[in-house]
Amino acid sequence: MAPTNSANLVVVITGCDTGFGAEITEDLYQRGGFTIYATCLTEQAVEAYKARQSSRIRPLQIDVTKQDDVNRLRTQIEEECPQGVYCLLNNAGIYAGGFFDFATEDSFQKLMDVNYMGLIRISKAMLPSLRIYARSRHSPQGKHLPRARLLTITSIAGRANPPGHGGYNASKHAAESIMDTLRVELSPFEIDVSMLEPFYAKTPLVAGAHSVLERSWKAADISIQKRYGSQFVQGVKTHAEELYNRSMPSKWVVDASVSAIRKKNGAQRARILIGFWWVGTLIWLQEIAPSWIVDFITKLIMKRLGAWPTDPLLLKSSSHSDVKGI
Repeated sequence: MAPTNSANLVVVITGCDTGFGAEITEDLYQRGGFTIYATCLTEQAVEAYKARQSSRIRPLQIDVTKQDDVNRLRTQIEEECPQGVYCLLNNAGIYAGGFFDFATEDSFQKLMDVNYMGLIRISKAMLPSLRIYARSRHSPQGKHLPRARLLTITSIAGRANPPGHGGYNASKHAAESIMDTLRVELSPFEIDVSMLEPFYAKTPLVAGAHSVLERSWKAADISIQKRYGSQFVQGVKTHAEELYNRSMPSKWVVDASVSAIRKKNGAQRARILIGFWWVGTLIWLQEIAPSWIVDFITKLIMKRLGAWPTDPLLLKSSSHSDVKGI
C-alpha cells in the first residue's frame, strides 16, 4: 500500500473486529484527520474494512499472540509511515472465566498471552515509530503536533479481584503493572502512557461471560461439579446476566478513548476510570479497607446470590459417605 498522508496522524488500534475497537475506529474515521491501522483477528473483519476502499482505514489480520504477525505489522507501518505513529491503543483482549477449581491451566495461559503478552509484543513493535513521531515534534514543522501516546484499555479488574474471574483479573493486573512502569520509563522520550479502566460495559465479551463460566463448570471433574452443585452455577449465571443488564453503555468507553486520542493532553492522566459515578468510590474503598472487611462483604454477596459451593467438603454426597477419618 502507498505511504500514508503525512497530514494525518497515524493511530494503531488492536482488536478491531467487534466491540470497543470497531466502535473507536469508526468514530475516529468519521472525524477525519487520522490514518487508522485496525488490526483484526479474523479475515472477515479485515475484508469488511477493505470494502470501504478508504486509504484512511488500513486493516490487517494480526494475532497478537504470534510474533511473526506482530513483526509483519511493524514492517508495514515502518514502510508506509515515515512520519511515525502518533498513538497506539492496545485494545485486543479476551475473557476466559471460571472459579479456580474449574478453570483450566490452558485458559490462564491464553488470558496472559493475549491480555498481557499481546500488548507487550505490540508495544515493543510500535515503540520505534512512536519515537520517530515524538522526535518530529521538535522540528519547525512539527511544533503544533500533539504529544505521542501509548494507551491501553485495561479494566477495573486490574484493580479489583471479583470472584470467578481469577485468570482475567490476573492478566489485567499484569497489564496495569507494566503500563505503570512504562509511564515513567518512556517519559524521557515524550511518549505519554495512560490506561483506560472500564467498568462492566455492554459488549460481546461481557454478554458471553456467563456462558463461558457455565461451560467451564460443565467441563470440570464430576467431584468438582458435586462440590459446587447446579444451584451454584445457576446463581453465577443469574448474577452475570443481571450484571450485563446493569452495565454501562459501550459508548462511554468509546467516547473516553477517542477523547484520550484526540485531546492535546488526553493521555497525561495515569488512569482514566470509566463507569457510573459510584465506581470510583467503590474501587477506592476496596483499596483502603482492611482485607477482612472486603472479604466479608464479598462472601456475603456470593451467598445471597447462591454463588456458594453446595457441599464444600463433600460431606453430603452419598458417594463419599463411607470416607473414613472425616
